[in-house]
Amino acid sequence: MNLFNRAFKNVTRRISKTVLLALTFFLIGNLVIIGLGVSNASESAKTLTRQKMRAVVTYSTDYEAIWKYADKIEDEDELNKFYENYPQVKLADVKEILKDERVKTANAISTNSWYQVEGSSLDYVHLNNEAEQNQDEMYGNSTSCYIDENGNEVCENYRYVEPKFFIKSNMFPSMIEFEDGDWTLVDGRFYNQEEIDSGKSVCLITEALAEQNGLTVGDTIVLASGYNQNYEKEVGITDEDYKVEFEIIGIYNHNNPVTPDASYYNWMSPYENPDNMILMPGSSEFMATLIATQKSYDYYAEMYPDEEYYKPENRPSFENMEKYLYLNDVTILLTDPLIVDEFVEEYAPKLAEFMKLDANNEEFNKLAKPLDTLSMYADFIVWLVVINAIVIITLVTALTLKTREYEIGVLLSIGASKFKVIAQFFIELAIVAVLGFTLSVGTGSLIAKKVGATVLEYQISTSDVGEEDEYYYDDDYYNVWDNNYNTEVSLDDLVSQYEVTVSPLIIAEIYVLGLGIVFVSVIIPSFMIMRYNPKKILMNQG
Repeated sequence: MNLFNRAFKNVTRRISKTVLLALTFFLIGNLVIIGLGVSNASESAKTLTRQKMRAVVTYSTDYEAIWKYADKIEDEDELNKFYENYPQVKLADVKEILKDERVKTANAISTNSWYQVEGSSLDYVHLNNEAEQNQDEMYGNSTSCYIDENGNEVCENYRYVEPKFFIKSNMFPSMIEFEDGDWTLVDGRFYNQEEIDSGKSVCLITEALAEQNGLTVGDTIVLASGYNQNYEKEVGITDEDYKVEFEIIGIYNHNNPVTPDASYYNWMSPYENPDNMILMPGSSEFMATLIATQKSYDYYAEMYPDEEYYKPENRPSFENMEKYLYLNDVTILLTDPLIVDEFVEEYAPKLAEFMKLDANNEEFNKLAKPLDTLSMYADFIVWLVVINAIVIITLVTALTLKTREYEIGVLLSIGASKFKVIAQFFIELAIVAVLGFTLSVGTGSLIAKKVGATVLEYQISTSDVGEEDEYYYDDDYYNVWDNNYNTEVSLDDLVSQYEVTVSPLIIAEIYVLGLGIVFVSVIIPSFMIMRYNPKKILMNQG
């Protein structure tokens, strides 16, 4: 108890010195609060924005690496062999990644426009826009000419038939849109792995399309994957080869309604209307086009029997389906946006050659540059202040202890341990530090908010991240062909999350830093003085 009493009396006895030290700690506290506040606000803004982004990574072929590798191959035969085995996304590799418990699902999407079967009762959801009302003028009779096998020009009249339905298929038994709640099942279910593996003809249709045709789960519809034109006739493909009957296993709702006031409405084709989007397994879509694909393959195999590509083992079939899927990329949905970078770093070394996992955060990192710069400068200021504070307080403490050598000698001579003497000086300085830092909490909070807003505004104004790309686009346009699942973020999104606040955690950090400064500032000079024994110290005072 005497230890604390002596410390408190020394603090109150030397008022001028106490005030100067408290003021020093007050200024240090304000600077540290500003630094920590700005740094934490920058990191918090990035974290909050990232949490609002979709937790996706893209597994794709690294085309840049392929081109660089191919440029180094000088032998033509070797180059041709390389291109024959062109690296591409393999479903087996993705399935291995899907075993990770951090993965929710993946989209290996194929998109296509399909046709209404002539005479079929299945009707598409009409837009009744200008494009639909004037389709006879837009897609009238045309003439197509080609050179036959005898070298003669053959011209035929044909009528362009516009596709009415849009097909989106996946090679996995779920889709990101359903996992994220963008689309919802109204009735039925999604297709399962067994249906994918067997290529079963099942599908999901929109609620609007179901209501248009009075369809329910369990009903069947007939669609055409292609339209028989001159090319198809030449290779022996018939209309029947394109027709497929599908069982409806689910009815769903999307969140992309098309309204007449949309800027693009009048020029939309029926298949661009999300209400006409039909979902099916990727294997079902492959099977639906298999007969036509095989006939085309056989036609050219007979025409070019010596071509390596047209060997019998390369003939398209369900068994070698993966070879013909041509997946450009696969989007993988994770459970948490904050683990995206960690996930990519973990799996990147395990990938096959010429494959890559991309966190798709290049734009995010670009936009976050002003915040990163602020955070870096703020951290630098905090450490600079802490180091300077240690130097200054150490010098002040050393001078103070030098003037109190007699007091130290007396304490040691009456039996006080060196540890208790050092502890007394630590408590004295700690009392003053706590006083100074406590006063700085209020003022530092106000200053930090103003400083944080000012430096962020300046940082943005001196960077180019806020500049918009110079091209025109419709914000309200929904593109059915788009398979990009990355969340678009803007600088405004990031800045809106930026707010400098002094949280209890920051206040705790200030006191910890302050006591750390005090501890180091007392320990260093104490070593210089405590090396003397009490007798020597008192003799020197004489």
